[in-house]
Amino acid sequence: MQASPVRIIEYFDGRKQYLIPLFQRPYTWEKDKWSALWEDIMAHYDSGANASHFMGAVVSMPVKAVPVGVNKHLVIDGQQRLTTLAILLTVLRDRGASNRIDDYLINRNDEGPDKLKLLPTHGDRDVYKGLVLDRVLPPTPCRINTAYDYFEQRVKEDYDASPIDPNRLLETIEQCLQVVMINLGDTDDPYLIFESLNARGEPLTQADLVRNYVLMKFRDSLEAGGEQERIYEYYWRPIQDSLSAGLTSFLRHYCMKDGANVKENTVYSAIKARLAGLTDTAALEAELKEMRRLGDCYAHFVDPSKETIAALRPCLMAFNELDVTTCYPLLLRLFASHVNQAISENDLEQCLHLIESFVVRRAVCAVPPNSLGRLFTQWSKDYRENEVVRWLGLKMAAGTGNSRWPNEAQFKTDFRTREQYGRKATKHVLASLEANFEHKEPADLNTATIEHLMPQELNDDWKKMLGDKYEDVYSRLLHTFGNLTLTGYNSELGNLPFRQKQQKLDTSHIELNRWICEQATWDAATIEARAAVLADTAVKIWLGPESFS
Repeated sequence: MQASPVRIIEYFDGRKQYLIPLFQRPYTWEKDKWSALWEDIMAHYDSGANASHFMGAVVSMPVKAVPVGVNKHLVIDGQQRLTTLAILLTVLRDRGASNRIDDYLINRNDEGPDKLKLLPTHGDRDVYKGLVLDRVLPPTPCRINTAYDYFEQRVKEDYDASPIDPNRLLETIEQCLQVVMINLGDTDDPYLIFESLNARGEPLTQADLVRNYVLMKFRDSLEAGGEQERIYEYYWRPIQDSLSAGLTSFLRHYCMKDGANVKENTVYSAIKARLAGLTDTAALEAELKEMRRLGDCYAHFVDPSKETIAALRPCLMAFNELDVTTCYPLLLRLFASHVNQAISENDLEQCLHLIESFVVRRAVCAVPPNSLGRLFTQWSKDYRENEVVRWLGLKMAAGTGNSRWPNEAQFKTDFRTREQYGRKATKHVLASLEANFEHKEPADLNTATIEHLMPQELNDDWKKMLGDKYEDVYSRLLHTFGNLTLTGYNSELGNLPFRQKQQKLDTSHIELNRWICEQATWDAATIEARAAVLADTAVKIWLGPESFS
């Protein structure tokens, strides 16, 4: 490895090409970084060749596998600075600066892929090519053309009451911007260097690090159709495109499906340990194939509308509403079995209902949720495809204490008497009770909110209706299911008298409100009676451990 200080313009001088490899992510700099670079350049605008500004290091390695064409170098670290400078050079070119800028941006006597001095990673190449060769910005907003617009506006500004001179600005860039040029040799590991430099520059996500590690295990993709490009396009990119910001979470749960305890900031280490023994590229490709298949399933967890099996959508929506991503490792196991045709669609659906029942019953009974992650991870580790529904039910039923699956007696008691308002599961429970009516034209509950029938602020009318012991009724039953319903009229109902609330609710398409509208009064007895009716329905929707005794 050789290191020396150079002017950054040397990366654009001479017949050469610097490639951003596939394992690097697309261009990510934003306005704060552009502004900082601009201010640094303008600080030396009057200084001439005697001033200098250090921009950090650029790490590259020569590519000797290409027998013809320009000398090629892989940019291991520094792509953000090089790409930003190239964008600024195109702005100066388009503002009428010296023709020598073309020699910084292109290899004049070469055509095709060798034409560009800097070749960005795949996601940016078409945009960058259009900017440099065709002098056209794409109509669709992207980071590169936004950077171009930013620098174009800055170049149009005045400096000390005079227009900025594009040629003088070019000379400032040529003379003053310096980096440490680090050239790797044949024996240097480019990824280890990249990894060690990760603390500088644009921070990488855990998913970025995983992608870098995986792709560097395959041969560099310097031409179309190379091995690294094939792996990226066929396996990694589809997962990346479908999951986007959820990619790191998927990779974490992917490792956890086999029982590993992986924290959010250790995903890269976990993947690295998982793949460390796969020295054969065929074995590694098989792992990526499985990763892609389960990535497709995971996309349905995140967005249930993508699920093609209609019966599974409500279950996946339930997990989103309950915010119970801790079950995802087990879901990956179940969906993998279904994809491999080891369990039936009906078995998969029943398992999802069991998971929902386990979570809902615990939530209603206020069982602390902090053990859920451990339970689901352990069940993922112990997973058995044979008689999977019974196996899962027995696992759930075996828990005690904070690992328990509340039985029917406890569930019904807590459903009737425990405060539920303010819990994550409460609206889901009410919406599920509503769906159980199977109305031919079900109400849209997306905008519905939870309404207290006995209001949170009692007026004289309500105190009279509740009777002499209204304070006891209020403290015991206000936030229980018997006193809660769903409505789109929440802001209008407030503490209106019960009769006026009934009139509003009677116009609703929500079936939960029919029973309410049939009552002559709303007091402790009525609230408790309604809670009992709802509890009888709830135990049928969310099965308990009795089903596996």
